[in-house]
Amino acid sequence: MESRFFRIALDGDVARVDVLRERLTEEDNVEEFGQELISLVEKQKVTKVILGMDRVKYFTSSVIGKLIMLHRRMGRSDGELVLARLRPEAEEILSTSQLLTYFHTDVPPGEAKPGLA
Repeated sequence: MESRFFRIALDGDVARVDVLRERLTEEDNVEEFGQELISLVEKQKVTKVILGMDRVKYFTSSVIGKLIMLHRRMGRSDGELVLARLRPEAEEILSTSQLLTYFHTDVPPGEAKPGLA
């Protein structure tokens, strides 16, 4: 399964979603990005989304808003959003926004790379 933004692999109620872009900005239609994530959760009935962000070097606050929205929606239904394989640039954006510990990541809190905490 693939979209403009993602490559998606389903394994039961777990979706492994790899972001295909290096930059996620308003030019990329952030609204569509968010709708595709929500649609995945609603239509596929997944309880866990592992969002592979190893290609993403930059994203805007609008993208963070979409991730927060998905995180909250999944939490309300006892689901989980995990931001996986964050690049140092993405970790820095989330750390600067004081959101690195808000999201579940594959980097345990307190073990962020030096200079990012």
